[in-house]
Amino acid sequence: RETSYNLDFDSGFLLISTVLLGLLLGMELVDKINFRDELELARDLQASLIPKALPQTRGYTLGAHNEIANTVGGDIYDFVPLPDGRLAVLFGDASGHGMAAGLVMAVAHAAFRTQLEVDPSPTAMFATLNRILCRTGGPRAFFSAVYFLLSEDGSLSGSVAGHPQPLLLDWDGSVRARIGKGAYPLGIRPNLSWPVETGRIEPRGALFLHSDGLPEGRSAVGEQF
Repeated sequence: RETSYNLDFDSGFLLISTVLLGLLLGMELVDKINFRDELELARDLQASLIPKALPQTRGYTLGAHNEIANTVGGDIYDFVPLPDGRLAVLFGDASGHGMAAGLVMAVAHAAFRTQLEVDPSPTAMFATLNRILCRTGGPRAFFSAVYFLLSEDGSLSGSVAGHPQPLLLDWDGSVRARIGKGAYPLGIRPNLSWPVETGRIEPRGALFLHSDGLPEGRSAVGEQF
């Protein structure tokens, strides 16, 4: 048993179909252009927050490297010498990518610079950053961070909020200690507190800070670093 159907397309139907298809393609093109512009704006914002030249300090040699996996990442770092000779170090990673991550970075960085002039202690710093991020960010906007105050004699104090553990290295590169434990990132819940960690960087030793992009990197066969 066979059934046949005949469907006739007149010129009017073809014209309407062509116009609708053109409109759909145009809307998709506009969305892609807007998304590209947003990524470029977020990339420029991130580039403006990361220091282009690291400060010269007594007792420490600073080094930093930032490699973005996609168009825009959420990592940020900053080094600020204080009037009393200590060095304030912030290393953080905003949740997400694109403009959302860029705005979280900008808010956290502005709060960090402002709080340094008020009270640079680790407890006060994280309390301020957490309060501001909880007020300004959305439910998925949070900021994992490491904050340290380094003294010229190598002693350090600071806190770790939901970030990969910083490493204290000996002169030969071996890991002497891991700083911090599991904790909430900043901007998740108000009225939280983070323990203050202490330690010492030995002569020719190092303090190594990194984001989750390092241990999550994979080799050619898929093994995590």
